[in-house]
Amino acid sequence: MTPFEAFSMYIALKNHFTQKRFDYLKYNGKSRMTQKSFEKRKDKIFFQKLAKHEDVQGFLIANFIKNPKSWIKELVYSEESEREYRSWLKKQQSLTYLFKQDLSKLDDDFNQNLKIEQNQHPIVLKLYLGNKISLETLCILIKMTKTEKYFNNNLKDEPIWEEIELKIKKYTPFIQYNEEKLKKIVLDYFK
Repeated sequence: MTPFEAFSMYIALKNHFTQKRFDYLKYNGKSRMTQKSFEKRKDKIFFQKLAKHEDVQGFLIANFIKNPKSWIKELVYSEESEREYRSWLKKQQSLTYLFKQDLSKLDDDFNQNLKIEQNQHPIVLKLYLGNKISLETLCILIKMTKTEKYFNNNLKDEPIWEEIELKIKKYTPFIQYNEEKLKKIVLDYFK
């Protein structure tokens, strides 16, 4: 990967995770940046370092999930950023196991986990906010049950949900999993 390609990917993913209307996948990871505009930048050296990473896209996704407003310098010169990437990669590689572990923390009545009563967060969201289940599990469950609209309607003007909803919407398309396999796991677990 060239430094310019790393720069373009950085800009496109940053826009994806910070702007409601920008969709990285819809635009095939492209941004309007040009080689000429890149050459004028004083921070080119950081993109040269980023371009050498074994998995530039994964590294950026992992870190933008944590902090969508991350600056390039703090990403490429921070051990924390590399740790965040390794932790994210580990989750991706053991997603089925992680999902099963997270299901064990949910209420035995599956529907109760998604129910919103008196404008309170549903159990599944409380567990995520308490770091008891992963963002991946939350994203998968919301997509699987098609409850995003229900949450949006019942948690209107709720700032915590608005922030998390954007994160879920932006991150879900990047989660690679076998939907049928995980549906079967949910059905078997909550018999």
